[in-house]
Amino acid sequence: MILRIQKAGKKTFILSFALIFLGISVVFLGVTMLIQANADRIKRTEIDISEKSLVASEKYLITSKINRLVSDLEFITDTLQQNFPKDGDFSDIQTLWLSYSSRREVYNQIRYLNADGDEIVRINNLQNQASVVAPEDLQNKKARSYFTKTMSLKEHGIYISPLDLNVENGVIETPFNPVIRLSTPFFSQSEEPDGIVILNYSASDILSIIASIASSSNGSLSFLNDQGYWLYNQADPATEWAFSFDPESAVSFAAQYPEEWASFQESGSGTLNTRSGYFCYTSIQPSELLSSSHEGSVVTCDVGTWYIVTFIPKSSRAGAVMDTGFVDLARASLSDYYPFYIVLFLFSLVLAGFVTSSQIKSNQVKFFSEYDAMTGAYNRRAGIEKLSYLYKNLSKFKCQLSVCFIDINGLKEVNDTLGHEAGDELITTVANTVRTKIRTDDFLIRLGGDEFLIVFQGVDDSQAEHVWSRVIAEFEAINQTKDRKYLISVSHGIMMLSCGFDQILDNVLHQADTKMYEEKRLIKSSVKIIRD
Repeated sequence: MILRIQKAGKKTFILSFALIFLGISVVFLGVTMLIQANADRIKRTEIDISEKSLVASEKYLITSKINRLVSDLEFITDTLQQNFPKDGDFSDIQTLWLSYSSRREVYNQIRYLNADGDEIVRINNLQNQASVVAPEDLQNKKARSYFTKTMSLKEHGIYISPLDLNVENGVIETPFNPVIRLSTPFFSQSEEPDGIVILNYSASDILSIIASIASSSNGSLSFLNDQGYWLYNQADPATEWAFSFDPESAVSFAAQYPEEWASFQESGSGTLNTRSGYFCYTSIQPSELLSSSHEGSVVTCDVGTWYIVTFIPKSSRAGAVMDTGFVDLARASLSDYYPFYIVLFLFSLVLAGFVTSSQIKSNQVKFFSEYDAMTGAYNRRAGIEKLSYLYKNLSKFKCQLSVCFIDINGLKEVNDTLGHEAGDELITTVANTVRTKIRTDDFLIRLGGDEFLIVFQGVDDSQAEHVWSRVIAEFEAINQTKDRKYLISVSHGIMMLSCGFDQILDNVLHQADTKMYEEKRLIKSSVKIIRD
């Protein structure tokens, strides 16, 4: 009876331990997951507010900048209107614009072009050095799209070009000079425009401010044009301006994140959690680029819709918080409170060690039962079994199977002259060379000593000979390039098995063996194995 109680006690202890341990573990895991979920929720709210604020700030900055540029264009046009020379002397205008360019420092060029597209006045500002361009260096811009589009506008019309890299004399300027061109037709007295006033705004100004604000993002910020190309990419600047060199370039946000890009275009602003990560975005429509102070102006805008996007990859810590699932919570809880599970962990390690050790021993036994330890080829028993299976199921393997008996010439001479270590090297070299040159489906069997059998699956004897020629070529290359005291020489004999003939496997193997020995007799009389 005592023994029975003791046995029952042991069972009760084991069962109680299991129930208590599992019960406490589950409850503790649930509590820690709730704590983690609340912490992640607070963090998500903080990140969401931060990223939305950031893109809103960027949008306000950009629209404010463009509004200021329009005001500058109107001012420059007013100065031309008030000081337009009747005698064709634009020196006063040059002086005014030169002073303005020096003070503003954000315009690469301030120009007045006549109705024929000739530059009449051009102020350059390079590296904060404003200068008047000499008459002989002025160019004709009649063919440029911004000129024709501006000339077609009515009075007070404004044209805003896309943000792209500046081109001088048909070549993209280097170092890169991103620009936005703002222009308006100029009317002096007639109803037809006398020409246009145009500002080349150095967009590096606005891009540098975008970059400074972007540094506060939890991820990385992108500024995109209406085709989804990067105008600014905080994560990878090398992807910027790809469209300027190839209008069909696949280096774009739209190509990298097609599903997200489609959502941006559809909704205009918001947040997304996708397989890639968290996106916070907003669009800047052309209509948003002008404030109410410019209501009298009619704008023709080629910038399209701009997009400001912050991206937090899911692989980052912040990205993981933004899309936390049950598994993520459990993983985080286990990670943060791992000491409570360390006993289970150690037990698992020990158990895994036993299992692994057992598996290794099992695999070792299996290996040595099927493979030759020296060469890695199938041993005789396992190899012949596999060959017999292929032979019995020949119809499944294109009804063709070729076998090749090979024998290493001069192995005894190498052993006797150079020692068994050199002989072993010769055997392993032959085996390794054969395995590297035969096809994936083919395999090598070591029959014993210096004899091997190659099995070619699904090929006839001529195709097998072609494969064997690659092996021979490699032997010849080794003989020519390797500094060995002996030459590699191998005899072979190939026979084919086919569904259309009444063949016996042993007979075919014997025939291949016979062919091999016929070749061996011919080779033996002409080859010298040991080098002088």
